[in-house]
Amino acid sequence: MLIIFLIIFGGPLTSLGFISGQKSILDQPKKSPEVNVSIKSLSVKATVADTAALRKKGLSKIQSLPFDQAMLFVFENNGKYSIWMKDMKFAIDIIWLDENKRITDIATEVASESGKKDSELTIYKPVNDAKYVLEVNAGLVKLNNLQVGDKANFELSK
Repeated sequence: MLIIFLIIFGGPLTSLGFISGQKSILDQPKKSPEVNVSIKSLSVKATVADTAALRKKGLSKIQSLPFDQAMLFVFENNGKYSIWMKDMKFAIDIIWLDENKRITDIATEVASESGKKDSELTIYKPVNDAKYVLEVNAGLVKLNNLQVGDKANFELSK
């Protein structure tokens, strides 16, 4: 009976990846949206992390980040959102932005803490509330002379 089932239905199932072991298109992760972000002379294409799962993953486990790319964390409300370097492989600058997209705080040259236990990780917390957090390669804040109060420009799709 099983052989007849496989002969009759094996073709369609194999083409969908169920028998062959290939991943179905349904198994593919959803690609995060990207947005262009500019602040003064800084211009990057940022991957948007707008869900708890995406924010938790962040840039962890990525080997490096091209200088024209970034990650933009989007939160539902203003708050003092902390950042840690869990499983990070490279240093970054962290830029906190308020609901008006103005820089409220900056942490520069934040070093990788890969290999440390969670309890040993440094927690980077802003002084002021923010709705967005932009992570860029270390050194870009200084290179572009970014300061608290500078306004970012980007448009999020609804």
